[in-house]
Amino acid sequence: MLAASALTGAACLASESGAAALREIDQLDKAVEDAWVKAPLTERRAIFVEQPAETYGAWEARRSNVFKPGENLLTYVEPVGYVWKDAGDGWLNFGFVMDFKIKTPDGRILGGQDAYKRFEFRTRFRNREVFINLKMTLTGIPDGDYVLVYTLHDLGSDKQSSFEQPFRIAS
Repeated sequence: MLAASALTGAACLASESGAAALREIDQLDKAVEDAWVKAPLTERRAIFVEQPAETYGAWEARRSNVFKPGENLLTYVEPVGYVWKDAGDGWLNFGFVMDFKIKTPDGRILGGQDAYKRFEFRTRFRNREVFINLKMTLTGIPDGDYVLVYTLHDLGSDKQSSFEQPFRIAS
């Protein structure tokens, strides 16, 4: 009987210790969440990749920014600083509208499209590990140096952010 009672006491201590750790994690998480909402919209990573990622952080950087004519430009992006909106039903909504431009290295805009893509997420938690796979296919573009500019517009606020990816088309 004594052994069982000691085991119960040990389990209770482990449970109390786990609960204390969770309370501390929740407090720290709330502080990060508060800083997140105040931060500007930006990107933790925005890189050309070999193939679309299947999950957050599971990307393989492309070894070169040189592409063959008609080859897909694949980009992996980790947005930071977006805002969640309460949907009123226990869910939160967040997401982005994405614009793009293609320009020359000296800044001359060759083309682009506003509201090119829309990414919407629905969650019960304030997810901060979110990624976006982007695929750009440029046909008929001559060999040369270019810059791909993506602009993210936060659906939950008036925040926006742009990032540039220099690349070369070479036959």
